[in-house]
Amino acid sequence: MHYESNLFIHKKKRYNMPGVNKIIGIYHADGGLIGEFKYITGKFFGGSHCSLCDITHSSTGKKNSWKKCEERLRMPIDFVHLNERKPSLEKYTKDLTPCIVGKTSTNYVLLVSKDELIKCEGDPEALSNILEKKLSN
Repeated sequence: MHYESNLFIHKKKRYNMPGVNKIIGIYHADGGLIGEFKYITGKFFGGSHCSLCDITHSSTGKKNSWKKCEERLRMPIDFVHLNERKPSLEKYTKDLTPCIVGKTSTNYVLLVSKDELIKCEGDPEALSNILEKKLSN
């Protein structure tokens, strides 16, 4: 949650995009040992890149700055790799990854596009600001 405060008031600010009950980030890489190996070698040799990975992870694991951003969101965000998507999510996100979608009771909505993730330039705060803005509309 995000907090607003002034001299006399300190209150929680809730983000509420109508109908979204879950946030899902989709990495542009396969999961698992082989997938991770392919991504690392592809990144090293210039064959693959995932801007969402750059935002959430460093070479040693999940970024502390991203963990803090996750805590401010009003709902949990789950992450999946390309080979871990359910068929309906795979169909919706075909050619859109990496991206972040919101799950509604009947479908998905695109919250953050791959172009928006690229513009974040690896900065967790930039992504957090985009999510907070979109979830409050």
